[in-house]
Amino acid sequence: MPNRGNFIGSQDNLFVPDAPTIGTATAGDAQVSVAFTAPSDVGGDAVTLYGASAFLAGATVNYKVSVATGTLSTGGSGNVYFIDGIPTKQLTLIKGFTYVFDLSDSSNSGHPFAFKDSGGSSYTSGVTTSGTAGNASATVTLVLATDASEPSSYYCTSHGNGMGNTISLIAPSASTDPLGAVQAGTTGSSSPITVTGLTNNTSYIVQVWAINDYGNGPLSAATASFSPTRPSIGLFAAGYSQTASAILKSIDKIIIETTGNATDFGDLTVVRYDLAGLGSSTRGVFAAGNLDYTNATNVMDYVTFASLGNATDFGDRTISYYNSTGLSNSTRGIFAGGHIGNTLYDVIDYITIASTGDATDFGNLSVARFGIGGAGSTTRGIFYSGGITNASTSGNTIDYVTIASTGNATDFGDSTSVNRLGGAVSSATRCCKLGGYIVSSYSNIIEYVTTASTGNGTDFGDLSVAKYIANSNASSKIRGVVAGGVDGSRVNTIEYITIASAGNGTDFGDCSGLISQQGGASNAHGGLA
Repeated sequence: MPNRGNFIGSQDNLFVPDAPTIGTATAGDAQVSVAFTAPSDVGGDAVTLYGASAFLAGATVNYKVSVATGTLSTGGSGNVYFIDGIPTKQLTLIKGFTYVFDLSDSSNSGHPFAFKDSGGSSYTSGVTTSGTAGNASATVTLVLATDASEPSSYYCTSHGNGMGNTISLIAPSASTDPLGAVQAGTTGSSSPITVTGLTNNTSYIVQVWAINDYGNGPLSAATASFSPTRPSIGLFAAGYSQTASAILKSIDKIIIETTGNATDFGDLTVVRYDLAGLGSSTRGVFAAGNLDYTNATNVMDYVTFASLGNATDFGDRTISYYNSTGLSNSTRGIFAGGHIGNTLYDVIDYITIASTGDATDFGNLSVARFGIGGAGSTTRGIFYSGGITNASTSGNTIDYVTIASTGNATDFGDSTSVNRLGGAVSSATRCCKLGGYIVSSYSNIIEYVTTASTGNGTDFGDLSVAKYIANSNASSKIRGVVAGGVDGSRVNTIEYITIASAGNGTDFGDCSGLISQQGGASNAHGGLA
């Protein structure tokens, strides 16, 4: 039970609470939820609030070491270590941090730098020595655990303790943090507490403390390190619902890293099916499609992945048609192919995803076709097979474009089968084609190409059911997901693959109904930096 050192009636009664017992940190999108157990000893009064602070995990501090004459820490004079110009500096090191001692100055020659524990024995846990003191690039690195209790001093292995001095270890806190490593903090009345304002893909730890009327108690132990991440959101928009016997404008949502049934996200501006979709890290765009089994539209809608809600008008495609495909990198979206009845198109147009407006001409496919699988990397867009000649024939052509440069598509290779209406997903390096329609039957084939290298498709595995998927697909850089489809009738299954590992599809969950011919988009596919 820590106290504040004040006295009431000649007795020290001002006690703050003990530290809470830290629990699990559950990271989310730029935030973390931290569980803890309240302290059993709450001090001189009840706990009124809890605080939580996030600190950088494993931050690195660099020290420049040299040797010159000075006062030995054990008394007298002689050669001593200067750390950042200060002789025999008493070091205060922060638990969980990494310290790099640069020994490249020639004055360090013959003075090996090392650590001792409180008992005077050599301390080597988390210590790495690189090179020879006094030579270029020579360092000693000390990695401190978040619960470290040693080392207690630094010294010269040839000339003893006097060249160095003591080391104190502290936990990171707002008042004892020379790097300013407190990244964010908040208070709450109970467990868990959610700390917001963190940076995704950055490693943190969190510590909590209890507060009563007498002040702040000590910090708890730290959580294990964690990195917040933006969830990989997949959206499947509109389509035809066999369940409702209707064309839809609803949007289904999944979190790609998990498994489970789709949930409602919102609605597009108009009902349609056979539409195309694509996404950046912030926006999903859905374009064109079949309005009523006969008439096509050139409407483009967009949604913001982070906010549930209905779509907003984006602009218009260059042509009204359906069964086109979409792909994108971080900034540019590309739509390609499509048809109206037996009229097939080789049109490629593009948008800047962050800016609403009409699409602009990009170039042409190598072959006019529809029902293409579109996906890609940050630099290349792949257009995978599709229907050719008329609405009832298929082809095996694969071609590609460089997303940043307008121009016509270039031949890439051939698909393993002649098919159309398959889906496509991508990591940063690989594009996978899934399912489709072959002559008069459905396909369960999954194949892939390496996006950076032209060539023919390679067998990957099989979907659980032979079906055509059209554009009902979304992916992260790890997983590809396909939703619904047609295997003779509509299906409601969602399944996924791990893009880097050849294998069969695995059950993910269910769509909101028996649905096909949706437009898919995600905020984490392989085209994003």
